[in-house]
Amino acid sequence: MEGAEKIWWTKTGAAVGIAVLTLVVQVYFNVEGSIVFMFGALVYMALSDLLSRMNGVEPSRGLRIGMGAYFFIWITTWVLLYTFLQPTA
Repeated sequence: MEGAEKIWWTKTGAAVGIAVLTLVVQVYFNVEGSIVFMFGALVYMALSDLLSRMNGVEPSRGLRIGMGAYFFIWITTWVLLYTFLQPTA
């Protein structure tokens, strides 16, 4: 597997874990949703930089690899889990 493929798969897998982490921060620490969104975006940038360095990919290219997949999976999972945790009225 090439470096770009490793970066893509790692980001898509990490998106689910980051969604759970952002959910925990939002629900249990009572943090506003917009701040948690920025937290998830910062984690994405840090993860992209780390993976780019580990796999020998140019950092600007590493930032773009898997961007759409990460944000789609992360936000979808985060919203669905948040919705399921809300009490019914």
